[in-house]
Amino acid sequence: MTAGRRRVRVLRLGARRELTLLVGVGFVAMVVIGLGAAFASQSVAQDQALEDSERITQRMANLVIGPGMRSYLAKEPGAAEKLRLAVENRMSDGNLTEVTVWSADGVVLFSTTSEDIGRRVTPPPDGVPEAIAGHTTSDFEDGEPEADSAAGPADSAEPDSGPNRFVEVYTPLTVDGQPPLVFEAYYNYIRVDQVAQRLLRQTLPLVLVPLLILQLIQIPIALSLARRIRRHESERFRLLERALSVSDRERVRFAADLHDGPIQDLAGISYALGAVAPTVVDRHAPLMARVQDALQRSIESLRGLMTDLYPPDLRTGNLDQAIATLADHLRENGTQVDVELDELPVLSEEGVATLYRVVRESLANVQKHAQASVVRITLGPAEGFRGTDQTWVQLVVADNGLGVDVSKLDRRAEGHLGLRLLADRVESLGGQLSITSAPGQGMTVQAELPAEATTAD
Repeated sequence: MTAGRRRVRVLRLGARRELTLLVGVGFVAMVVIGLGAAFASQSVAQDQALEDSERITQRMANLVIGPGMRSYLAKEPGAAEKLRLAVENRMSDGNLTEVTVWSADGVVLFSTTSEDIGRRVTPPPDGVPEAIAGHTTSDFEDGEPEADSAAGPADSAEPDSGPNRFVEVYTPLTVDGQPPLVFEAYYNYIRVDQVAQRLLRQTLPLVLVPLLILQLIQIPIALSLARRIRRHESERFRLLERALSVSDRERVRFAADLHDGPIQDLAGISYALGAVAPTVVDRHAPLMARVQDALQRSIESLRGLMTDLYPPDLRTGNLDQAIATLADHLRENGTQVDVELDELPVLSEEGVATLYRVVRESLANVQKHAQASVVRITLGPAEGFRGTDQTWVQLVVADNGLGVDVSKLDRRAEGHLGLRLLADRVESLGGQLSITSAPGQGMTVQAELPAEATTAD
């Protein structure tokens, strides 16, 4: 189907399927909101971890590392051991995993990994220049610290069995009598996950429990609305059946009135004119002949109208003939009608009548509105339709006319309401009627009905 054409299923979903859809959408919304809450918790935990890590690192740089580095750089006796013990004390809870002190040119002045001390990293890590400029930076790091990565293959340490993701913080370090330095700290990411899980446990019930309660409240309301819709649809179907039955009865009455009234009267006049025609003077004979011909054409026209009004015999075996008759009437108006009718399975009387009415209404719309030059009618069985083992009958009436805006099918002024009403009839028999159309691109009416399974007596 092209992008310009619109396909509309005139058949509605049905109350049960709509209720299932409502409940399903509600639970899907709960899942989506739950996932959103999980992602939000993770994001909040990460932001909080970065903020806390920066604050702890700045405090540690000012209170622990700064004073200790002054003695350490002055090479006072025991200063290195004292600084190392102070750092290890901060690392005892497992949150802080490694610290490094950098010079501005990328030299490791101090590290909890002793073999890194004295190494130069060229160029210095990205956080070092920013910290030298007075800015504290933090981020999540998936790899090993930059000081460790500076080691060559020969003297690389064994792979760390600890966590493989960290919170990395660079902050300015001020030491009396020394140029600006940088303090780098690595924190365990497991704490971030713990905070995220705690936030999720706290927020998820607050989000999902009200939604679940709302969903439980909606279900009884939806059930009540569904029952009302079913009652409304049943009443509408009964009104439609009554309208169709009344229409057929009126057509029979009109046909009988034509046959017993005007047609009989005109036939009597024709016989009378035929009796007096030989006695008419020669100069009035041509006029008498024209009057008789006009009268005979009128009788034939009325008989044709009577045939159109009188409902055809709509047994399954006669459906082909009834559709062919409808096609012939449209051909008389100059429209090319191609008919492809396959042998049909046994259908109920209601099914046959419904298919006939769909064809009749579709061709009537073609004649009144479509201005089509070609119409194609196909009717036949559709084995395995919709993936079921049941035999279906499929009817398609397609034209190349002006098309229609399918949103206007319910408007009486547009003259297409008959198709909309027939959709209810098709639905009541377990089938569906759909219309595919767009202005300027023709219209296709497609109906599918399940065949009636019968057993021989």
